[in-house]
Amino acid sequence: YLPIQRHFVDLFVKLREFGKAEKMVGEIMKFHPESASEHSALGSIFEKKGQLEDARIHIQKALKIDPTLSHALINLATLKQHYGENEESKKIYEKLLINDEKNPDIRNNLANLYLTEGRYKEGWSNYEYRWKVSPLDNAVWPIRDKDIWNGEKAKDVILWREQGIGDDILFLGLILEAQDRSKKLSVYVDPRLVSLCKRSMKEIDFFAYETVIEQKADFHLPMGSLPRLFRQTEDDFKKTKRSYLKADPERVKAITSELGLEGKKVIGISWKSIKSLNTLKKSLTLLEFGAIFEGLDVTLVNLQYGDVNKEINEFEEETGIKIVQCGSVNNREDLDGLAALIEACDLVVSTSNVTIHLAGALGKDTWVLLPFVSSFWWLLNRDDSVWYPSIKIYRQKKFGDWKFAINFLRNELCSKFS
Repeated sequence: YLPIQRHFVDLFVKLREFGKAEKMVGEIMKFHPESASEHSALGSIFEKKGQLEDARIHIQKALKIDPTLSHALINLATLKQHYGENEESKKIYEKLLINDEKNPDIRNNLANLYLTEGRYKEGWSNYEYRWKVSPLDNAVWPIRDKDIWNGEKAKDVILWREQGIGDDILFLGLILEAQDRSKKLSVYVDPRLVSLCKRSMKEIDFFAYETVIEQKADFHLPMGSLPRLFRQTEDDFKKTKRSYLKADPERVKAITSELGLEGKKVIGISWKSIKSLNTLKKSLTLLEFGAIFEGLDVTLVNLQYGDVNKEINEFEEETGIKIVQCGSVNNREDLDGLAALIEACDLVVSTSNVTIHLAGALGKDTWVLLPFVSSFWWLLNRDDSVWYPSIKIYRQKKFGDWKFAINFLRNELCSKFS
């Protein structure tokens, strides 16, 4: 009976039904209160919910009961990653690899650590283990009858999206290099990106990733594997084009007129990530974020996706600062329109979300507020981005404290728009 219960715990976690998983572990612990495995499972559940202190308590209990429990040690290393304790985390993972060298959780987490440090060759190699951990371990590959592309020249190649829209946009920065290497390139992306991509890279065939069309090709590759072929060293990032996506100039002109932006200093803003696993860590409330612009002679334009009308209305009532919204663009569904809206701005200021990726791909001057521990895309201790040359980074100096980053960004805004 216990193995069945543990199976359901794992299933609930995969489905992100953490409340059910926690309840099931609680049922098990009624009969096994000193089980290291159950304390470790609770630690993992709380970590995924963002309750890091609760996670730490249960992981420590698990390791007190059984100091060698691999799952608990992995959870401890993962927790240390959340707090930016990368060296300690790496030591745990690398020690565990001695006896478990193909453990996908360890390899995938090490990929994140190595890539954060700019150790690209090791990082991208371990990044291939993403297919063996949640959520991609349940992914169904759209192509199974063709070989994986490893950079062979003058071949017909199909590339296909695998993760979120932000990842789509980021990996599109490598498409032109893939085209140079191949004979014919077909790329399947989120349907919302197709028109933008077709305008920007006219020599490449772009399709909506809904059903991959049966077509003649020699190889295929998920887009997340492109960096393994084209980004082995930091020097390779010098090939990144500043603006590899192009907004529709006619739509930019129409939006500028619609919003009355002619002759104004325009800042596009976005302040939260809706579906991120680390939403609370990455996001700010509009009141916290909007204080950055107080007293500046600028026009703020909403680039935030999702239903934020109530939040904007409350912000405007409390602060007296107006935020312009574009009625002709759905910021979530109409990414071609959002690109034009971004292009109509002089500057974009945002937390880390899809807006940042799109602005970076457009080559728009963009300032991003990053948490103390962020995605490996942003590396460590840098105020620039190797992926997007137009982006400037403002980082938290300690876990959970936005004060320094916000003040620093505001001071630079005052200098720029005074």
